[in-house]
Amino acid sequence: MAVEPAFVLHRWPYQDSSFIVELLTREQGRYRVVAKGARRSKSPWRAILQPFTPLLVQSRGRHDLQTLTQAELNGRAVALNGRSLYSGFYLNELVQRLTSPYQPLEPVFDDYQQALVQLASSAHVEPVLRQFEWQMLCHLGHGFDWDYDDQGESIQGEFWYRFVPEHGFCRVPQATTDCFSGSSLLQLGAFELSDPSLLNSMKRIMRMALAPYLGDQPLRSRQLFAQQKGN
Repeated sequence: MAVEPAFVLHRWPYQDSSFIVELLTREQGRYRVVAKGARRSKSPWRAILQPFTPLLVQSRGRHDLQTLTQAELNGRAVALNGRSLYSGFYLNELVQRLTSPYQPLEPVFDDYQQALVQLASSAHVEPVLRQFEWQMLCHLGHGFDWDYDDQGESIQGEFWYRFVPEHGFCRVPQATTDCFSGSSLLQLGAFELSDPSLLNSMKRIMRMALAPYLGDQPLRSRQLFAQQKGN
């Protein structure tokens, strides 16, 4: 197997001197490897098998848990701090929870890498997260239409709509607290997120849209992010 670009999503201590590492690779998608001896102080892998560090990796062996045979830097580590760091952990957890092992999704890898760069360079993490969430939904076949409701009618600015997960937007007779104006949906469809109210609406919609695919277990990164915001 040739070397391929990769990022570490997570790692765990394994036996006395090794790690189990969950990778996101460009060609093979997400899978786990044993990095033998990587916990030893003299191992060159110890410092580089870290999240947000671009790598070139090679592995061999069993399909369910391969053995890492090569790992080297493929560029500088993306420097994330504070909110951007917690946001990076959130991206990792989304990839872990939404994809299947060995699901080849090259666009997910490319969007993930771009999102890390944006998190490192922007003071506003929320638009980056919302964009990645939407991209993930689309790549996995779970996207929905921003321009038409569930009856195939064009979204109209003067009407109100409720979001129904796995179906899209349903027109309702009057505004309620769980609804969105047609005008705001048209702006969100164009990814206009500069207004705080629009950004909040996008966050609500994305959370509902992701819920059926994330399951009931809370996201650890969301809890950490909420704690960080409260400090």
